[in-house]
Amino acid sequence: MKKIISILCVAVILLSTFSMMAFAADTNYKPYEETQYFTYGDYDIHYRVIPAQGKFKGRIMMLHGFMCSTFAWRNMATEMSKKGYECVLADIPNFGYSTRETPEMEIIDREILITELMKSIAPMDEWILAGHSMGGGVAVNIAIENPVKALLLYCPAPQSEFPEEMKGLVQSDIMKGTMNVFFKYGTEIDPLVKMVIFMATLDCKFSKDYDLDGVTDAVQYDGFGAGMCEMMYNVRPTDLENADKITCPVLLVQASGDMVLNAQMKDQMNSAFPEATTYNVIGGGHQCIENRAKELATVTNLFLWKNI
Repeated sequence: MKKIISILCVAVILLSTFSMMAFAADTNYKPYEETQYFTYGDYDIHYRVIPAQGKFKGRIMMLHGFMCSTFAWRNMATEMSKKGYECVLADIPNFGYSTRETPEMEIIDREILITELMKSIAPMDEWILAGHSMGGGVAVNIAIENPVKALLLYCPAPQSEFPEEMKGLVQSDIMKGTMNVFFKYGTEIDPLVKMVIFMATLDCKFSKDYDLDGVTDAVQYDGFGAGMCEMMYNVRPTDLENADKITCPVLLVQASGDMVLNAQMKDQMNSAFPEATTYNVIGGGHQCIENRAKELATVTNLFLWKNI
């Protein structure tokens, strides 16, 4: 019994130590040929620029969902670039290859960080802003405060403040260390990852042929689990009460087979944007931006052609 307790104590110490390791983004690391980093305060934001092909029609900032990275937008960015749009894909802090937050940092809202990145590239009123899932909630907050040309929401997930009674748990070193170990090594189990991808896309062939390295490399990047805990602690709720301040055209895409967003969350977004152009991806899953990219790019291109 004493030996078991000793082993558990050592494990807890190791996990706690691991949770405090290497949260800063390694700006020398280039996961993609087009990788760039934007530095603001204590943050290094990883982003990629996919150039427009042919006649330039506009510039789109694409924000990914929870536990995802710029990789999730690869197919949509490719399709939209073919239609003349420059696509800028950014890793929201704590995800992908951007900085993981720590309690010692001066925390800056992710909305501010993405806005500053956008401003460093072009004036805000020249941007089309796209968000998927969690990124949709972030995009809404940015669009409330900035005059973007259009807002594109794909299966958007409104963010809520994390329960006060749970904040102590997610801030604990043991929780952060455990989450780090889980994501670093749990994602080595290919069948488990493919099952998650299937549930997110409802597409057998797509999930079977999926490039797992594109997902697992970003998730296994140092400090992912701990950074996710910090994000939950510091999350800024989606300000749907002030959505009426958004005056630009809005495209709202939902998927009929979405197993992540419940009916209440979908209704929240529909109520917040009663004048939005809507599109339902029949048989699509939550990650429809990946396996239904051609369809969505066609819908998006038509929407932008009609509205801006």
